[in-house]
Amino acid sequence: MKDDGQKSLLQWLAPEFAAKGVLLNEPWVQVSARQVESMFPVKPLAIAALTMVVVEPFAIDYLRQAPVLVVAAAQGMECFRPMEREFVLRNWQTIVHDRPKLRDLLKYYGLVRPLRALKGEAFHAGPAEYQVIQNLCDVSPSPLAQAIPTSIRPQHNWLRALGEWSETMCRREQSARALFEWAVCAMGNHAEAGGTLDQASAVADYAAIHIDTFNRRWSYQRAFRAALDWHDELARASSEKAYFLTHKMGWDEVIDYGDLPGSVTIEGYEMVALQTGAALHAEGADLHHCVASYAGNVIRGFSRIFSVRRDGRRVATFEISKSGFLLASGEFLQLPSAKGPLYKLIQLKGPYNAEVPQEIEQAIRAFISGLNETARALE
Repeated sequence: MKDDGQKSLLQWLAPEFAAKGVLLNEPWVQVSARQVESMFPVKPLAIAALTMVVVEPFAIDYLRQAPVLVVAAAQGMECFRPMEREFVLRNWQTIVHDRPKLRDLLKYYGLVRPLRALKGEAFHAGPAEYQVIQNLCDVSPSPLAQAIPTSIRPQHNWLRALGEWSETMCRREQSARALFEWAVCAMGNHAEAGGTLDQASAVADYAAIHIDTFNRRWSYQRAFRAALDWHDELARASSEKAYFLTHKMGWDEVIDYGDLPGSVTIEGYEMVALQTGAALHAEGADLHHCVASYAGNVIRGFSRIFSVRRDGRRVATFEISKSGFLLASGEFLQLPSAKGPLYKLIQLKGPYNAEVPQEIEQAIRAFISGLNETARALE
């Protein structure tokens, strides 16, 4: 955890802390600083934690007992800017000066007691994770306490999966908290038993579509099997006849992607535009995900979907979209792009909605960057 010139975080922030009158030339400051850098390997949280522990010699004790305090104090901020650190510092000084009991400190930040079990190394920081922590505070304390995995890696995966769950629910126009307590408990138990949660978004996708009939007694593994069956059924059901009846468009009729390329190869990966119902159906059937259900968005111009292939084999699917929104009529209204990129990556999924390797994502982002550069040149 070093900055330029191999400076420690304390060395980097010392002038700022000294100017605020909170940095004391005491041995405990160095000790606390080393401890927080060890407790929080993610830099934004390490910065927030350091900002908190230099205030009082006993401040580090609070963070050791409840590392989640740092996530709550940072509120999803990166803490790279002085104004963000000032926000963390002022709120912390307001409460910690009187040396409150831990329960009162948790209450001040809107946290519940079971979250003390989360370890500093489990957090990955950011606004999405902060929202997950806020949502966890609305879960009944007893089930929450039992759901939190005991070790760092399962905790990390559990928090990430809960973020994916909420994001998918929102994308499917459900509340971020829809079936959240089920997800907390089912995924926590699955992670604690050594199971992986790489398919959390696929399960959430299934649950969002079946929100009224979803069986809350299911284990995560049972819900995952149901999600796989649904994705397979969705691919099969997206037949030529159903496609025509739904979209009033032929199975092989080409959807106009405008100036977007039909195929381009970047860093060994071929990006292939999916411009027909048949192509979307085949992609979903092969990779076992629900891309076929996005046909309506593609036809209306809201989405543009591409297949990523390596040596002719499908390895991922991604969706891009222009800045804009759908009107009540179903038409897509594009917003002016002068202040930002024309195309943005909306989602990227591998087989069974799994995450994709970083090298594939890098190739996709290079592809999108090239699209935007070309669009700018034509403006």
